[in-house]
Amino acid sequence: MRDRLHRQVIATLSDGTADYANPSGSPVASGVTVMIDRNLERAGADGMFVSIPLAITWRKAELAEVARGGTFTLGATSYIVEQPVSDDGHMITAACMEAP
Repeated sequence: MRDRLHRQVIATLSDGTADYANPSGSPVASGVTVMIDRNLERAGADGMFVSIPLAITWRKAELAEVARGGTFTLGATSYIVEQPVSDDGHMITAACMEAP
């Protein structure tokens, strides 16, 4: 039931599908449904709020992990992974920056 809820949420709020390549440029996954969020704030481990200018979220079932320097490509825009910031076992969020 939880997987169905996550599929429904991401289908409703998604910004489209992206391809992911690892830091060396090799393709890892294609057609990953993603949500792109800007200007997020999250509570860090020490209770301080951390500002994340751009984050990408996807279902872990579609892409199990990403690495710093990996690239999501959505249409003509690429996003470089800075670091994963959240993984609840079902959804993963990574802080990213738009590639120049």
